[in-house]
Order: sequence, then structure tokens, then C-alpha cells
Amino acid sequence: MEGNGMKKFIYVITFLAVISPVVLPAMSDPAAAAPNAEIDINVNPEEYLFNITNMKPGDWAPRTIQVQNEGTKAFKYVATVQNNGGSEKLFDELWLEVKGADSDLYDGKLAKFDGFLPRNLSPSSEEDLTFFIRFPEHLGNEFQGLETNFILTFQAEGNVDHDQAASAGKVGDGGSPLPNTATDMFTCMLIGIAFVVTGGIVYFLYRIRQNNRKSLAGPDIQ
Repeated sequence: MEGNGMKKFIYVITFLAVISPVVLPAMSDPAAAAPNAEIDINVNPEEYLFNITNMKPGDWAPRTIQVQNEGTKAFKYVATVQNNGGSEKLFDELWLEVKGADSDLYDGKLAKFDGFLPRNLSPSSEEDLTFFIRFPEHLGNEFQGLETNFILTFQAEGNVDHDQAASAGKVGDGGSPLPNTATDMFTCMLIGIAFVVTGGIVYFLYRIRQNNRKSLAGPDIQ
């Protein structure tokens, strides 16, 4: 009976190790917990909008981002920018233009961008915005080889709720346009490994205990 109980325990440990990478991300993901949120903004691309290398004075680069309303209610949204490391000197000098489908939304320094007038977006709809990054012609050689990183954050506001999404940018050489973060999947893999190791240790101790019992009992006498 004791052996059967130990085997059941080992089976449970193994089962938890197998399902933990699948179940735990869903439990920790707010979007999975509330798939029908009233206010739910998303952007595409969501990793980074700009990843520009070898940019020199006079160069410019357009990028289009799609803002999506994946919620059940209409909302108004705005956008802001934050320096995310690298050369603050270059960040302060880059020029940004933002254009909607039928109007210009911003034309000025990237560092001074504090958003545009709130824009309406209906449920299950999207719109494209075009962002232009310009490397001003008057910048001298001291800006060559510099790199700056930034985050564009899109904030949606409803009557009683809010949400946000972000896309990153990098201008210059080297580095990563996104902040370094540990992923939920990596954490779940570690938990799964811990389950496997724990189960192995328990089984190993169980085998030692069984062998010790046999040794103490002595040989069978016919």
C-alpha cells in the first residue's frame, strides 16, 4: 500500500511538471483572464516601430503603425514618447513627424513630443498613423556613431476604464530597442524543471528507504 501511495505521488509530480508551462502563463496573463475587456488597445508592430542603423545627417525614415481597438467600447487615445537609454544628446536632436490619414498630428523634436489631440476609435476598428524620424542636416560629426532608444506609448481612455500599448524605437548602432525583461515562459520552464527535480529526489529517497528495509530484514529463509 505504501509503495502504491509513493507511485501516485510521483505521478502527480510528473503531471504538474508537464502542464505547468501551459497552465501558468494563462493564469498570469491579464489578457487571458479578461478576453472581453471594454477598453483594449493594441498596436502593430508591437515590438518596435523603428530599428534604424547607419543613419546620417539628412536621412529620414517613415514607419506606419496600426492602432487597434480590440475592446467592446469606443475609446479616445493619445501617444507619448519616453527616452529608453542611449545618447540623450541624439534623442534631444532627432526630429519627429506624425501624420494621420487626413491630417498632420505633430511636427517637432522627438524629445518634445507630448502627444496629439485625443483620437476616437470605435470597437473592432483600427487606423494607421505614419511616424517620420529625421536626422537633421545641420548635426555635425559628433553625432556619428551615437545611438538612442525610445518607447512610444499609446494610452486609451474610456468612461470608466483605460489601457495602453507600446512600440519601441532605436536610431543608431548596436544595443536593443526594447528593455530587457524576463519572460513568463522562462519562469514557467524553471517551475517545471523544479517539479521534475523534486520528483526525482523523492523517488531516489524512496528507493534508498526500500533498499534499507530489505537489508534490515535479512535474507529470506526457505
